[in-house]
Amino acid sequence: MNNGLFRQLLRLLPFIGFITAAHANDIRPVLVDSSATYRLNGHIGYYEDTTLTAAPEDVLAHKQAGRLVPINGDEYVSLGYTDSYYWLVVDLENTLTEYVDLFLSIPSSSINLLELYRWNAKDSTLTFVSRTGDRLPFAERPWPVWEFLFPIRLEGNELSTWLFKVDKRGQNFIIKTQLGKREAILQQDISVYSAFSFYAGIFAFALLLNVLMYLSVGDRIHLYYALYICCSVTLVLDEVGLTKQWLFTDLGRLHDYVKSISGTLSCALLIQVMQLFTNQTAANSRLYHFTNYYKYLLWALGIAPFFALLFPIDIRVEKAIFYSSTVQGIVSMLVIMVCVIDRIRSGFIIGYYYLLALLPLMIGGVNYVLQVMGIVGEQLFKPNGVIVGFAAEVVILSFAFTLRYNFLKREKAQLKKENDRIRQQAVQQVFQAQEDERDRLAKDLHDDLGGTLSVIRLKVTDFQQKLNGMQPAEQESFNETINLITRACDDLREISHSLKPKFFLENGLIGTIRERISILNRASAVNFEFVYQYTQRRDHETELSIYRIVNELINNITKHSCATQATVQLVETAGMLIIIVEDNGVGFDDRETPDGIGLKNVYSRTQYLGGRCVIDTNKNGTTITIEIPLQDDGNQTN
Repeated sequence: MNNGLFRQLLRLLPFIGFITAAHANDIRPVLVDSSATYRLNGHIGYYEDTTLTAAPEDVLAHKQAGRLVPINGDEYVSLGYTDSYYWLVVDLENTLTEYVDLFLSIPSSSINLLELYRWNAKDSTLTFVSRTGDRLPFAERPWPVWEFLFPIRLEGNELSTWLFKVDKRGQNFIIKTQLGKREAILQQDISVYSAFSFYAGIFAFALLLNVLMYLSVGDRIHLYYALYICCSVTLVLDEVGLTKQWLFTDLGRLHDYVKSISGTLSCALLIQVMQLFTNQTAANSRLYHFTNYYKYLLWALGIAPFFALLFPIDIRVEKAIFYSSTVQGIVSMLVIMVCVIDRIRSGFIIGYYYLLALLPLMIGGVNYVLQVMGIVGEQLFKPNGVIVGFAAEVVILSFAFTLRYNFLKREKAQLKKENDRIRQQAVQQVFQAQEDERDRLAKDLHDDLGGTLSVIRLKVTDFQQKLNGMQPAEQESFNETINLITRACDDLREISHSLKPKFFLENGLIGTIRERISILNRASAVNFEFVYQYTQRRDHETELSIYRIVNELINNITKHSCATQATVQLVETAGMLIIIVEDNGVGFDDRETPDGIGLKNVYSRTQYLGGRCVIDTNKNGTTITIEIPLQDDGNQTN
């Protein structure tokens, strides 16, 4: 049964060929009248010159033989990559008796070389009209606009054939032809310039914003994104044919690679922006190293076309550059999408905004690549999928940058809070270890050394009663010895009490400081005054830290200040404890003394309690003010 069907199809092939040839011969001339524009459906055909040797006469012969392929001139003709020449042929017949000025247009963004020939049916003459293309200076264009415009004049009742030789080798063959009066054709360009002016405003604003943000905050993501905008705008300009008019009027052969260079570098920069936006590192992403290697590959591919300029045109090299720059566009979008999803799964929630920004660019980019490959015809978005997708990405990503800063700010605050907690815990452990060591030392001094000194003093005193016959000098020396032992016992008791204040839990902060100052007023040359307004007991750890601070400050006064008067004030205000310790001593150099152990302990304990310390010192005395925030813990009053 299958063989029978195959034989039937073979019998139909000649008939199909006849129908095709008849359709090719049915390419009718365009009837030119007073209309503004003309439809080219069914009036234009093309011939593919795979040998690159066809002359205009050969194309005319193919036309007469009906071997041209008809195309729909009002739609994009997308044939994908090409390494051939293409000839476009159209017949124009002026139905008017007077001449008509027209524009024969090919609104394509990029053509290597484009030549226009004219065959006049009246006298059977073939003439060369004009040549243009991206490899020629912009000033040599027949009409100075982004598209390829040829002004032509048809004499009255003229019938002529117009032939375009199109060289788009190494590119995608996407062609659209137009015919109309000059005003009508140029009017269409206004919409192109207006649309791009709108998008150019978005791009310029985003570029300026990111440059200013980089200069103000120094975040590298804005520098890379600004470079990305520059490369992408170059790609967009080239896509609509404006690079030749606005940026690079005479690049010659380099213009063949503007699109691939700018597109590849844009992808590399966008991956760099993605890594910075999502904070992708080797520690939080398994894809980090792969993404880096792929990014470096894109940098290499981006500059590779410059090396191609060192050698003669090789269609194999052109083909490799075309396909690599096309494929890497889709691959780059997939890499970015997978990396962002990976970071979202790791907890980077605002990665959803990056995906949202990437979505229109992916849709427009994929549509553009499919058109370049010849799979689809026109662009999904107008005027261009890349332009619309890029503009949407810029707007959404600019908003996402703001969210990123808020997210990073919260994350930084949480990290700081956690670091403060760990540091506070570490300081607390250090202080607890100090207190435990103080307890041990106080106990050892009191129980061991204190007991030993007491026994020595008793024995020496008992021995004194047995040596009443001493000489006066010996008796005086012996009494001095007893006094030194007594003083050592008192000093030992004082040191032990300083290490671990006796009955601190019972006396509390105020009672312990008051007892300490009472002892100093009896034993030291400084007269201390203690003033306080402290109505509520705090937790033991806080009060002990406050006592250590006050004790350190009054010890410094007795040892170093040479003062005669000193005042210690503790004033409790709303949520704050203010400690003021002042003396009338000789002061000190506050630029050097903070390196001392005493004031370091004061600073560290003040920071531990969340307070701040201010020192005002001169030759007339010193005032140290410490502010410590307090929380109402509901303990009993003093």
